[in-house]
Amino acid sequence: MINSGQVCAALKRLYVHEDIYDELCQALVVLADGVKVGNGLDEVDFGPIQNKAQLDIVCDLAADAKSQGAKFLTGGEPMPGKGCFYPITLVTNITNGSRLVDEEPFGPILPIVKYKDIDEAINLANDSSCGLGGSIWSRDINKAKALAKTLECGTAWINGHAMVQPNAPFGGIKNSGLGVEFGTYGLSEYTSIQTIITNK
Repeated sequence: MINSGQVCAALKRLYVHEDIYDELCQALVVLADGVKVGNGLDEVDFGPIQNKAQLDIVCDLAADAKSQGAKFLTGGEPMPGKGCFYPITLVTNITNGSRLVDEEPFGPILPIVKYKDIDEAINLANDSSCGLGGSIWSRDINKAKALAKTLECGTAWINGHAMVQPNAPFGGIKNSGLGVEFGTYGLSEYTSIQTIITNK
């Protein structure tokens, strides 16, 4: 929910194993209920959606999810009053094929998808036209590293998400752009390369 979900690498979909699904959803609701959304001049945790057009996209995706039977644990409607404020919204009973899962909302709304086994989770995660960032969360770091290599994304984090650092290249695959920024690979994009070919 970094910047109310309006960051390119912000978490857009969360896949959770069925054994811990309900428990994790309850924990996320506690977190969501504990934050304040509002005017940045006040003491708040999250500010508004950047403009009315983007707010309309988030509302449209939420409405589509509701029409398909998704369950909203928190939020789901724009906040009353002036401004483009939308509460932290957690959505369950949803899976790939829903617009909210398949599209990037760039807002504070998170679909939480249940899975049965890890192969299903990886397949669902990779079933996207975008591929900027992904993350694996596990106590088994070695297994997490192996799984991270199977994610179709430019950056894969383990036990964290969207932690961009200037010494590591950052960029995406699929429809998430060309090239990278940061690190020596990012710096090389600012250089001009000259090739000299000599026939002897």
